[in-house]
Amino acid sequence: MRKIHQLRLSESKRTRKRFGLSAAIFGIASAAVVFGTVSSGLLTADSAPHSTSHSTSHSTSHVAVTHAGVTHAAVTHAARTTAETEVEISSPYSGGHQMAADPSGGYWTVSWLGVITPYDGAPTFGSPAASGTKLEKPIVDMAATPDGKGYWLVASDGGVFSYGDAQFYGSTGAIHLNEPIVGMATTPDGKGYWLVASDGGIFTFGDAQFYGSTGAIHLNQPVVGMSATPDGKGYWLVASDGGIFTFGDAAFNGSTGAIHLNEPIIGMAPTENGQGYWLVASDGGIFTYGNAGFIGSLGGTGKGVIGIVVNPAAVGYTLVETNGTAVVPTLTPVAAPQAAVPTKTASPPSTTTSPAPTAGTSPTPPATPTTSSGSLLQGAYAGAANPAGIAAFDAATGSHSEIASEYLPSNTGWSGMDGSGGSLSWMTNAWLGKGYTISLGVPIIPTNSSGTAVGSLATGATGAYNAYFVTLAQTLVAAGQGNDYLRLGWEFDGNWYPSWDADTPALEADYAAYFDQIVTAMRSVTGETFQFVWNPDAAAFIQSGYNVALAYPGNAYVNDIGLDAYDESWATPFTPTNAWNVTTLPALTAARAFAAAQGKPLAFCEWAIAFTSDGHGLGDDPLYVNNIAAWMKNPANNVAYESYFNYDGTSNSILTAGNTPNSLAAFKANFG
Repeated sequence: MRKIHQLRLSESKRTRKRFGLSAAIFGIASAAVVFGTVSSGLLTADSAPHSTSHSTSHSTSHVAVTHAGVTHAAVTHAARTTAETEVEISSPYSGGHQMAADPSGGYWTVSWLGVITPYDGAPTFGSPAASGTKLEKPIVDMAATPDGKGYWLVASDGGVFSYGDAQFYGSTGAIHLNEPIVGMATTPDGKGYWLVASDGGIFTFGDAQFYGSTGAIHLNQPVVGMSATPDGKGYWLVASDGGIFTFGDAAFNGSTGAIHLNEPIIGMAPTENGQGYWLVASDGGIFTYGNAGFIGSLGGTGKGVIGIVVNPAAVGYTLVETNGTAVVPTLTPVAAPQAAVPTKTASPPSTTTSPAPTAGTSPTPPATPTTSSGSLLQGAYAGAANPAGIAAFDAATGSHSEIASEYLPSNTGWSGMDGSGGSLSWMTNAWLGKGYTISLGVPIIPTNSSGTAVGSLATGATGAYNAYFVTLAQTLVAAGQGNDYLRLGWEFDGNWYPSWDADTPALEADYAAYFDQIVTAMRSVTGETFQFVWNPDAAAFIQSGYNVALAYPGNAYVNDIGLDAYDESWATPFTPTNAWNVTTLPALTAARAFAAAQGKPLAFCEWAIAFTSDGHGLGDDPLYVNNIAAWMKNPANNVAYESYFNYDGTSNSILTAGNTPNSLAAFKANFG
């Protein structure tokens, strides 16, 4: 739902902001590395020069910082000792999105909130979560000391936390940054480190030397991380399009800067002698350059990747999945994509496609119970506090809604949103005793009556607003809605809800950390059994230049992965068949792959046909209804519930108004 009480922003404006973004992917650490999250994969590539050496200066202030914020309890993860993880891991060559390798064996992962999880015998030396340290900004990367007896963590503001024998040499925590810090790399002796921002600005501390940066250069895509050369006399920066920037004695061996990628590059790892490197896409697709060898990838398996471990004593590399499992990839062929890359028109969103998981792939069990019972629950939205409207929808379509979609007010401040003083009685009284399970849109940063936001994602990430959500939980439990599906900050990837718009890496990190805070606060209320729904638009999974996985709060905080899918397309030719094949199906395929990697069911929180003023809605489109119904009902796609948006917001999606006879007939055939 792109605004119920206000007109939707024009699709052209939405496209400019959403699809024109430069998404910096967090990650990169240690002497050699790669990082990750999710999507489809690639094989090897030869040289495709994109960026050569640049020499520009960037400030290198050295300032200590103390973080303030809110304490967060550590999340415990079960140790993994399956056959997949029983591999020799003993190397400082590692890194990625929230991980680092222990040179003595094993590796660590770290959450946005500073929770350290060791694997394969890696020791722990402390963490912000374990010590109750209050964070102002989320942790974005970590790096190990050369002897493996310590590690550093770095936050998006450049605040550095040192543990074990890792020494603190300075930070940017008290400096105003043009762009957020996205990664760090250490010097060979461990007596210094570099921090890199998404614009390629370099900050040096300890014995780390400055060899140049891209801080004053216009970049096609943002820098996502860095790696140091083996002797520490140079470094590489890598951008999300795989463009490579070399400084000092770092050699340029090629890049993917001129190659069409299914998914963005998220990091790099150099070989032992620095004469080659691997580039890694967010799904574990691998590109090799120089003397880096290719042994396989996870591209096409639907498994998200958070990092790589390279062992100089052995051939190959190990990829670490989003759930912490280490996997040695093989050259086994992967499944082909189910749909082609969309044809571009004059002003469409740029997209990529994600292949379906290969046959036999088994999702990792989730950290929290899933809500899919194996049968698709039906639901609808028919206007605010309107059970009679849902009953009328069911009568007209022959369906049987068990889910009722509803939205908390977004423009009456905290007191209007959290139910204090009975402010939500208009809603809770309407649904009391009606027998529906509510799918509730929760505006995590409401505005006042003048439209001014009463908070920010960054502040929410500190836990400052937790009390409001405790009150909301108490309100819902008292009203018999303690089992609601809660869509926290739905459609956060768009710009039509600007107060919780999370379409840059820094905002995505804040959103993820804030989501964790909300869930923790609401789960503290006695009697709750809420199901927390992480709910971007379906298109977010194929948006070029945007990595929706950066906003993922973590499996411990998510029950369902929600999708909002409307029948809109920029495909050419503009036909229902082409719209499905190049717009809707690729988005659903990518979303399924991501959800499977997390072990979570999907939910279609909003879906509908669409009539749009810009002409990109397909209107009365029975093919869309038939196809999406079949997709949702397919057990392989693991969809928990669907809720049709039978409302004239800004896309006139009403099935029952008499002007969509073909779509109505298709809906009856599928759900009646």
